[in-house]
Order: sequence, then structure tokens, then C-alpha cells
Amino acid sequence: MQKSMEFMKYFLGVAFLGLTCCFYACVSGDNTKSSGEIISKKAGVNDVAIHELGDPDKIHPILYTSASSNYICQHVFQSLLERNPKTYELIPNLAVSKPKITLIDEGPYKNGMTLDYEIRPEAVWDNGTPVTGHDYAFSVKSVKNPKADAAHIRPYLEFIKDVVIDKENPKKFTVYSGDRYILSEEFSGYWVLPEYLYDPNKIMRKFSFKELNDPKKKDALRSNADIIAFATEYNNEKYAREKGFVVGSGPYEFVEWKTGQYITLKKKENWWGDNIDEIPFQNNPDIIKYKIIPDWTTAITTMKDEEIDLARGIRAKDFVDLQDGEFANMFAMHTPDYMAYDYIGMNMKSPIFSDKKVRKAMNYVVDKDLIRDVIMYGYGVPVVGPFHPTKSFYNHDIPHYAFNLDKAKALLDEAGWKDTDQDGIRDKVINGKKTPFKVTVKYNQGNSRRENTALMLSENGKKIGLDIKVEVREWTVFIEETKAHKFDMYVSGWVSGNGLGDPKQIWHSESYNGGSNYVGFGTSESDALIEKIRYNLDEPSRTAQYKRFQEIIYEESPYVFLNAQKNKLAFHKRFDNTKSYAVRPGYHVGEWLINPKFGFSSSASK
Repeated sequence: MQKSMEFMKYFLGVAFLGLTCCFYACVSGDNTKSSGEIISKKAGVNDVAIHELGDPDKIHPILYTSASSNYICQHVFQSLLERNPKTYELIPNLAVSKPKITLIDEGPYKNGMTLDYEIRPEAVWDNGTPVTGHDYAFSVKSVKNPKADAAHIRPYLEFIKDVVIDKENPKKFTVYSGDRYILSEEFSGYWVLPEYLYDPNKIMRKFSFKELNDPKKKDALRSNADIIAFATEYNNEKYAREKGFVVGSGPYEFVEWKTGQYITLKKKENWWGDNIDEIPFQNNPDIIKYKIIPDWTTAITTMKDEEIDLARGIRAKDFVDLQDGEFANMFAMHTPDYMAYDYIGMNMKSPIFSDKKVRKAMNYVVDKDLIRDVIMYGYGVPVVGPFHPTKSFYNHDIPHYAFNLDKAKALLDEAGWKDTDQDGIRDKVINGKKTPFKVTVKYNQGNSRRENTALMLSENGKKIGLDIKVEVREWTVFIEETKAHKFDMYVSGWVSGNGLGDPKQIWHSESYNGGSNYVGFGTSESDALIEKIRYNLDEPSRTAQYKRFQEIIYEESPYVFLNAQKNKLAFHKRFDNTKSYAVRPGYHVGEWLINPKFGFSSSASK
């Protein structure tokens, strides 16, 4: 109750900011200010300390599920292709070039395609052995192993039916796609792990792609001793957090992970890619350290003490406040677009949220405009579905659920939720038992935007007879509970790429167990549309399918969709070439260059 009252006072105290948020939302760039000589205790230090709100779930490019893990993996591991942060185009990374794509019109792969790749001749693992097509084939098979903890990524690699390695040059190989998947090029250019480390006994070589892809053999594979033995070892935590077991072909080596404190990466000496002058190969900082600080107030203080050089997703109020004063002398502020949105998920398997009228009612209980204007200080835009508003296939014809408690009450009445005993809480007879509308909404520690959203939901719900308790969880616990469907409601967000979207991982009914369909959404029409979208190379008809899919989600209301965000970044000014990007995470630390003049005393030797 005390927290709710504090939240209401907060809203009353800062509501006037909505009048000025248009000004604040335009602030970006270097914001260079000078108040005399700037002295930095980190002057000339070529290490980058990056803030993280919580520990990643694991440093494993295939098994991770948290976005922060991906950002760390990008420095240690490599994929065949990478996305250019400036142009959004796919560019070669571990591969010599983008694949040669050939459509197949006959034979066993009719209506499919081949993608021909070659791995860079210089590419070697840390033990000096070459990176080859065998490593790539192993990496894909590890995803297809049904006992590996990779169910969340498996749908994206379903299209790969075989990988044939050139007998004369093992760095050359052909990927066979059984269909014309819209993300075939992007996901064929997937992560490559060293087979010698992750599968030293070459267990996965015993299984052909045909076996691993055959749905009739799924049960047999799950009970196969070799499949189980490999997966048991592969899923072992040591491959996600221990030095010597987190190994890739990238420019940085994993050094240490101290839970709740930091993760350290060190630039490799004489790395094989040092002489390649291309975007993915830039690796200027000597050390990259991720500092875990779940409290933003502490994080900001740490930044002011110059113990953090880079922060993303800064709380809106802090971001506004920091644009004035000494902080702006030391840090540059940026607000690029961010391919992410917030939402409130509802457990559709719960007796309370199984009725879509109840789920629709919850959409009217949340004032997403107030969240944008007050909590986000204007750094956002309301969304109506699972795609970013900048995407060409976003359905702009779908209206927003505007805040309206009267409409919420009417829908709850229609769904049979009424206060029959006059105790102030709505109730309904479910399976012969009177059930009060008492639920819990969870959010992750350190995210004040989600906290305030949950508190708003609770306060507004109370006005119409809903008892909604607010609970906070440490980040890794929050992830575990949502994946296990242990929630009534939760406040979270999704981050997407800059290309086409494949909805299967989050929205297909098959993705309920093991995938990311935490809420249990799925209709026969939505599942069918997802399958059509995935293999439709005709843009106009695919766009129509995307839009119909969004209409179904709007009607079923599995989420309360909130706002797409602007990223709010701060970069230490002792570095030059610190650009911001819409491609996540919003920066490319490898291109940062130490400024040899910034932060030194004029009387000091340089």
C-alpha cells in the first residue's frame, strides 16, 4: 500500500512534464558543454566499462535467452554474417562474403534453395586449428538436438535440411533449405562454435540432418543415449560461464564472471582478424568489463565516479536530469530508435485470464499515454502489436486501447466478474467455486519503468474492484519464472532485429513449452498465418498476412501492449568515434578510439 501511495504522489508531482516532453525527446548528440578544464581520472585508459542491470542468463551464443547475453557473445563468438549498424544490411563476418543463393525447382529440395558459403581462410580457433564447415554443421546440429536447451531458437533453423562440406576445401560448404524461408539468408549466417571444445567426441557427427529433422524420429532421438549424453554436457553451466569453456573465434577472450558484480573480456593478442579492415572486426578497447548494478541510482553515481563508461536504457528522468551539469561535460548523450517495446503479459492458461473479455479489459486499465508522457518523459510511442511501428508491415489501422475504466468495468461485467459480496473485489464462480479477482503482476528488479507500470496497473485496478499485487524479482529469477509460466501477469519487453520478423518463437502455440510463448497464445488461424508468413517471399501478400496476424492478436489480447522506446545512451567522452545506432544494442564498442587529449590536465605531460 505504501508503495502504491508513493507511486500516486510521484504521478501527481511530475504530471506537468507531459507539457515539455516534446522538447526533451529531441535531445541527442554530443551535448558538448564546457565549464573550464575537464579533468578525467580515466584519461587515456583504453578499457570500456559497460553497465548491466543484472547478470545475463549465460554466455553461450546458442543457449542464451536474455538480450544482454547476446551483446556479450558478440565479442567472444562470431557468426557467418553480421548486420551493418549503419545500413542495417547483412554483411560478411566469419564468411568471406554473403552466400550465393540458388533456387531449387526440382528434386528432393524442390521449392527450396541452396546457400553457398566460404569461411575466411585466416579464421582459426584459439588452439590454432582452422574454423571449418564441420564447426558450422556441428553448431546447427547442436540446435537440432532435441535435448539441448535450444527450443527457443530451433524454429529459426528448421529450414536447414542439410549441410554439405566441400571435400577439397572444408572451409567451403553448402546449406540446403527445404523451403524458401524469409529469414534463410539471415539465419543460415548463424553462430559458429568450435566443435573440438563443445563436442570433442564428435557425437553429433553420428546423426545426419535427415534424422534430426524427421518428426517421426523425435521420440526415439529424445531417448537416444548419445543424444542425451551430448546434451547433458552441452547444457552444462561450465560452457556458459567458466574460463576455458566459453571460447569462440571472436576478438575477445572471456576472462571472468563474478556473479552480481562483473564480467570481464580481454582483447586477444595476435588475433587472426586483426588485419581485416571491416566493421565486424573492429576491436579497439583492450578490456571490456560489464558491471552489474541492479539499482539505477547507484549506477548513475558510479558513472559520475567514472567507474562506468557506457550505459543504455537509462531511466528517462535520470536521462533528462543528467543533460545539465558536470555529467554532460564527461558524457555524450544519445537517443536513437530502439527496436523494442514494453508489454504486460497475461497467463492465458489461468482461469482468470482465459476469457479474452478480461484480457481486453486489462488493456483499458493501463494509461499507456501517461506512461509515455510521464514515466518515459516522451521517449516512446504507443504500440498495438508485436512489431515495431517503423516496420513496413506494422498495422497502423488498428486503433489503440485508450485508457477507459468504464469500458474495463463493462467488459468485466460481461465476463461475469462482479462484486457479489460487496467486499470491494470482483468475484466469479469458476468450476463451482467463488473466486475473487486476486492476481499478482511481476517485474524485474532495477527497471523503474516496469515497476511504475505495474504500480499504475495495481492502483487503477483497485478503482474497479481488482486486487492486483505487485512483486519484484531479481532478473534471472524473473526470466526463470516467466519461462516456466509461473505468473498471473508480468511486465517485460521484447527486442527485435531490423529486418523481417518471424513470429513463431513468441506467438506459435508450439512455442509454449521451450519457446518464448510464455503466455500461452495461439489459435488455429494465427498458427496457420505464422507458417504462411515464414515462407512467403512475395512482399505484398506477406504484408497482408502480417497485418491480419496483428488483427488476431489485437482481438485476442494476450498482452497489454505499451510503448516502443527510444534508447537512452551515455558514452564517456574520452572515446572518439562513439556513434549510436538503431541496431541493438545501440552502439558498436569495437569502433571506439581513445581520445589522446581528453581529460588530461593542461599542466600534465601527455
